Amino acid sequence: MRFPFTPILYAIPQHIMPDYQLLLAEIDCFIRSPHRSQHDFDSLALLLHGYQKANNPNYAALCHQSKAHAHNDIPALTTDAFKFHSPPSCLTDKQIATTFMTSGTTGEMRGKHHFRDTTLYETSIIECWKNLKLPKINTLLILTPTPHEAPHSSLAHMMETLRTHLSPSANYLINQDTIYLQLLKDTVASGKPVTLLGTALAFLNLFEQLDQPLSLPPGSWAMETGGYKGSGRDLNKQNLYQQFQSFLSLPPDSIWNEYSMTELSSQFYTHGLDRPHNAPHWTKISVIDPETDLPVNPGDSGYLVIHDLANIDSVAKIRTQDIAIYHDERTFTLIGRDPSALPRGCSRSIDEALNASE
Repeated sequence: MRFPFTPILYAIPQHIMPDYQLLLAEIDCFIRSPHRSQHDFDSLALLLHGYQKANNPNYAALCHQSKAHAHNDIPALTTDAFKFHSPPSCLTDKQIATTFMTSGTTGEMRGKHHFRDTTLYETSIIECWKNLKLPKINTLLILTPTPHEAPHSSLAHMMETLRTHLSPSANYLINQDTIYLQLLKDTVASGKPVTLLGTALAFLNLFEQLDQPLSLPPGSWAMETGGYKGSGRDLNKQNLYQQFQSFLSLPPDSIWNEYSMTELSSQFYTHGLDRPHNAPHWTKISVIDPETDLPVNPGDSGYLVIHDLANIDSVAKIRTQDIAIYHDERTFTLIGRDPSALPRGCSRSIDEALNASE
């Protein structure tokens, strides 16, 4: 039985807190229902906030210290908080089944995101793929490690989820520090459209290892994700997409970008050049001024804040260290990472593995 949506500002009495399984079912239903109203999002967000405040001591302390402004009834937690010795979580140690970790260099604290299970996370991946109308997957090749090789990588788990649900016969092109170039060449030679999914740095490694350009069959496309921070490389999106065209004969409009992070459970997509990222309906975008923490107007830039209802086991509202231009609650243009932020990212960890022997 579904509980009624009752907007209750900021603090929800413990005696009317939703049961975890009931809350999980409501969020799952909301994710699978793209035509639900904004009122439903706001009401469910408040119920989730109450649950997390009651079950997440670290977050409850932040809420207690925060002043409730009209523009920000639900406080956002910064991604740095996931690097604490006890990262923000609604789970006891016995309830933790999966932990995803950010990449990091030796001695660098790595962020941890605990999950009771990954079912809702996987639902978010597949429904987002449908909701934002990504192209049909053709013969799929993946340029990331498998979850077996990278058990704490949220990106590896995402790729395996896509493979399992959308293309069970897909192959991985990376094994430890090796890219299987011959498998790629043989797949292209078949003449069937190819879909390539990987990190930006993995694609750069692929381009560097190709002895000659390949011409992917018509209908082929690629998805790249991750940045370059901390890798010693610096390539803007236009130059990266020029390399896709030069080495794989893929024009910019055939290349998609996925934006997400270990601390979130949802993804955001765009394709080609000079287009904003789009958000699924179970998330809400805001951008805040770094000096005032106040929301900016459309067209202005600041820190990107993401309210993600799929983040049930930790904190739903996350303030990233990425700078973005705000358009509306469903779209933003990513500018890049705050230059003062520490290096991080799935793309970097894969690049380090591929270049370990150099």
